[in-house]
Amino acid sequence: FEPSARDEKSHEMAVAMVREMVGKQIRLVSVHWSDPERDEYLYTPNIEHSDKRRVVVSWMNEPTEDILSKSRYMVESIEGEEDQIRLASVKWSNLERYEYLYSPEIDGPTPKELRRMLSWKDEPTEDILSKSRYMVEPVPGQEDEIRLVSVHWSDPERYEYLITSRHTSRLYRRDIYSWKGEPTNDILSKSRYRVEFVHSSKEEETEEENWWETESVPR
Repeated sequence: FEPSARDEKSHEMAVAMVREMVGKQIRLVSVHWSDPERDEYLYTPNIEHSDKRRVVVSWMNEPTEDILSKSRYMVESIEGEEDQIRLASVKWSNLERYEYLYSPEIDGPTPKELRRMLSWKDEPTEDILSKSRYMVEPVPGQEDEIRLVSVHWSDPERYEYLITSRHTSRLYRRDIYSWKGEPTNDILSKSRYRVEFVHSSKEEETEEENWWETESVPR
């Protein structure tokens, strides 16, 4: 995947955002579906898609402590790619194994348009590591908003954006997909995420969940 040419300012913004996020915990808030009274968080519940995969959804109600815990992701850099990241679930990862969000070759309810986003519970293979790469695209005019582009599935003519869809196959949860077709204005709206940094000093974190700070763990 060779990304299409971006203007220099947009690229510099993406690189700066990646540098700010790498090695830190973040939450992703759906800009499209949130309102002033309620942030709608992307999170990884304890719901299996299959033996080695967890579902990834968006919580439609008021976030509980459990939702806030499961919506935390550690941002990992990708060697040689200054505008790309991986996201590891803080709740479900440990020192021995990162649990990555990724875009598998598994279709959504409309196969020509939607690809599922899941969380890989097992040891990451080269295939998983490839499908867990996302390019950061700044949202013009919004310094804390991004879009995430699947590097594995995109090409220079078409970016495959992560979106929070209107589909609710589970109670109070919207489904997360990547959009395989040409992005419409609606898709570009549903692909906007506000980055919220998790400040450990303000939130109770167990020692076990601080695995990302251990020096022996590769960044």
